[in-house]
Amino acid sequence: MRGSIGRLPHRPPFRFLTNVLRLDIGREGAGEWSVAGDEDFFAGHFPGDPVVPGVLIVEALAQLSGLVCLHTGGSDCGSNGRGGRLVHADIRFDSAVVPPAVIELNSKLSTTMQSLRRCEVSASANGLIVARGSLVLSERGQT
Repeated sequence: MRGSIGRLPHRPPFRFLTNVLRLDIGREGAGEWSVAGDEDFFAGHFPGDPVVPGVLIVEALAQLSGLVCLHTGGSDCGSNGRGGRLVHADIRFDSAVVPPAVIELNSKLSTTMQSLRRCEVSASANGLIVARGSLVLSERGQT
């Protein structure tokens, strides 16, 4: 599953998906983001009292969702070979994540409409759901 991460168009330092645990293309997937606490963004995000930025949790969920619903077996995400884009996010944050932490990510494809894919997503840390909601992805170049 780790090789699946290489299919993402993202590269460090903007790849937040650390490990793919399960991937059923076109259906669902699970992964992890390991946060050590020494990442550069913590220097300015509540210095001295670090909290993982919610927007980066959303991005990690979007990266997993891209593998779930846009990857079709080629070398990258997107059936047109050009990847995808996050076009809508409706996420509720239930709890903050303090590093170090392993954030468990889940994504399940719920709706397909032309080039759009809606995924139901959730993120957990220390056994507690920290974020949940839905994301809509579109094949790049199509909306």
